[in-house]
Amino acid sequence: MKKNYLFPTTFRKIGWCLFVPFVVMSFICLFNGANEDWLEVSVLSVVPWGVSKNSLFDELSMIGLTVSLLFIAFSKEKDEDECIANIRSNSLIWATITGYSLLIVCTMLIYDMQYLNFVFIDLFMILFLFIIKYKIELYKFRRNNND
Repeated sequence: MKKNYLFPTTFRKIGWCLFVPFVVMSFICLFNGANEDWLEVSVLSVVPWGVSKNSLFDELSMIGLTVSLLFIAFSKEKDEDECIANIRSNSLIWATITGYSLLIVCTMLIYDMQYLNFVFIDLFMILFLFIIKYKIELYKFRRNNND
């Protein structure tokens, strides 16, 4: 019995609706810092151990962006079959190899705070690469099948 771990088709629309505000929030965190006082609360911190004041803006933006990208990337197609599953699998492998190759190269070439900014972007790089590659390959597949 083959298991399918994909989200329902409707989750893709939810993912796109969530993506827009959370990608804006993530760019604000990346380029402006996450110094939003209105989201500052006391939180339990593991390192260093204790309770500290922290703005939840950056955490909310990262969690929201991750969830939205997961919904976009791993929602079923309306016509999901073995061919589309193969395209999905090949695109994921390509995105993983490309993303980690980029991480290795940039680790050798980027230093200091610019490296931390790159690592923040790289957290989402594999999902972005997968979505782009998958959509391109799916478009090519559907175009060739319609001819």
